[in-house]
Amino acid sequence: MDETLKGEIVKSYLKKFPKTAHLTLAKKIVSETGLVFDSVEQCRGIIRYYTGDNGEKNRKHLGDRRFMRTETIDSGKNPYGLPESDALDYPIFKIPKAQNRILVIGDMHVPFQDNTSITATINWAKEHDINTVFYNGDSIDCHQLSYFMKDPRKKKFVEEREVFWRVLDVFQEALPNAVFYKKIGNHEERFENYLMTHAPVVYDTDEFHLDILLRLGERGIICIGDKIRVKAGKLCIMHGHELRGGNPSVVNPARYVFMKTKESTLVHHFHQTSEHSEPTLSGEIITCFSVGALCGLNPEWYPVNKWNHGFARVIVEPDDTFKVFNARVYNGKVL
Repeated sequence: MDETLKGEIVKSYLKKFPKTAHLTLAKKIVSETGLVFDSVEQCRGIIRYYTGDNGEKNRKHLGDRRFMRTETIDSGKNPYGLPESDALDYPIFKIPKAQNRILVIGDMHVPFQDNTSITATINWAKEHDINTVFYNGDSIDCHQLSYFMKDPRKKKFVEEREVFWRVLDVFQEALPNAVFYKKIGNHEERFENYLMTHAPVVYDTDEFHLDILLRLGERGIICIGDKIRVKAGKLCIMHGHELRGGNPSVVNPARYVFMKTKESTLVHHFHQTSEHSEPTLSGEIITCFSVGALCGLNPEWYPVNKWNHGFARVIVEPDDTFKVFNARVYNGKVL
């Protein structure tokens, strides 16, 4: 392939984004360079050429080998030169063993949080030796970024963010010795989806990552993406939207989670407290939990529902077994 303008453009992007998936990078290049490329697929083909993913024959004639990727060079991993896969991994994040007394809260949907229930949760946590706080998704609502019908009178994202910071500050001041984690839920996904739809040019810019805009790092809060499983000992923690197919009319959310995961799992997302246990053939117990919300229970879009307020406390033992207190909160009291 000659050193054409297209090739030079592709190499300049590969230099800046050496690990970005081919298709994602091709879309970015085409969106930013106008009519230079005939199509995204043409751009993707040039990317594949310079990364050595067009087969062994083309790799032999590749003069500039700076952008060849490790998985391509290591023929043991791909001996037949199969094209790069766009399949995604689903990695696991393990909470360190020292962080073994975990307050798990979710579905605050700031600025639609329920202050009475949050107050009761904080008061309870201060009395029960919590060393870790895990925000399990949908902490902030991102109302104006939704593709559903939006009320223009509600707070804009920049205003939601200010309220969210105040809520984070309250928790950190009340539990100053705790380690804080923030899991991304489907409402926080709205931000990423909005960028992909309305601003793809800045989608993969570091400054536009949600954890950066929410300044989580400045507060010492560890952010965990929505496509990552979390393990606290033998207990899997997910927001719950990852289990596609669920809906608010599920009779027992915990049983639904069990049927999906076949593993001890704790979720939010359903805004409802429930528990389901079943033994395995070898005598082990699998228990799934859904946890109540800390938001208002009667939103305009769904005023009659089966929701309740709640939180969970997880204690992880040295052998990775766990205990879960799946609390309900009613009229400001922890039940």
